[in-house]
Amino acid sequence: VVVAVDSRSTMGPYIASQTVKKVIEINPYLLGTMAGGAADCSFWERELGRQCRLHELRNKERISVCAASKLLANITYSYKGYGLSMGTMITGWDKTGPHLYYVDNDGTRLEGKKF
Repeated sequence: VVVAVDSRSTMGPYIASQTVKKVIEINPYLLGTMAGGAADCSFWERELGRQCRLHELRNKERISVCAASKLLANITYSYKGYGLSMGTMITGWDKTGPHLYYVDNDGTRLEGKKF
């Protein structure tokens, strides 16, 4: 799986940085991208990584990309209206092949065939 993103971080009209790492490794088989609030994206994707590891330990198998994206969508839905600002792509490879999902701060989750 190859993921490409921009590297610019802005605060309104001000460009804060041109070298932000916007691809976050959730686990060796899952990647997430950042768009929106960097703190929200970073925190919740790291939390997703912890939840995925717990799934591995409990079930003795890796979590699927579909299940990981659903887990993140459920988390963000539970915080709907609290001011989260994030739109992330969860992508990776599991038993059924490569997958791509979009998850935003309202709990919206869309499967991508081609983006």
